[in-house]
Amino acid sequence: MASNKYEEIVLAAVKLFEKKGYHATSVQDIADAVGLQKGSLYHYISGKEDLLLGVAQRAITEFNLRMERILAEAVSSQEKMKKAMEMHLGLITHDVQLSTVLLRESVALGEKPQQVVLEATDLYLNLWTRLIEEGIERGEFRPGHARMTALAVLGACNWVYRWYQEEGALSADKVAEIYAGVFLDGIAK
Repeated sequence: MASNKYEEIVLAAVKLFEKKGYHATSVQDIADAVGLQKGSLYHYISGKEDLLLGVAQRAITEFNLRMERILAEAVSSQEKMKKAMEMHLGLITHDVQLSTVLLRESVALGEKPQQVVLEATDLYLNLWTRLIEEGIERGEFRPGHARMTALAVLGACNWVYRWYQEEGALSADKVAEIYAGVFLDGIAK
């Protein structure tokens, strides 16, 4: 029962953080959204910042786990790149609210919690860098600065949360296909 209520609180917080922003969302707003008294909310969470940290950690952990699985596959680097872009854009477009909170609101965390998120996002960047270095070593990608290429890919992919609409003209899969084409044509040998 408690975990179901906690999940309800997390979902409500994500919606509120996405809509109003972290700073403009009060603990009372979250309590009201889940039908609890403010004091009762603290039975489930220790504070608003810990809730934001938990949401951000959950999101980035999923990105990291999926990327590690893609890197372990016995396929070409170009195929891994396509799969990685599909995965990344799929996660972003599957839950735009959660992606917005991760990419826009997690910067509101204090120094220590922010460091936790930065370490996890650095790991993710390192996984992408490793994929691109592997492609360069295999002769599938043009020689270049792998980390900068990874940053360019992630920067373009991360911006999707700002404009993607589920009911829009392009499906998430089509967006991933277009992005993969743009980047692979730009880095393929």
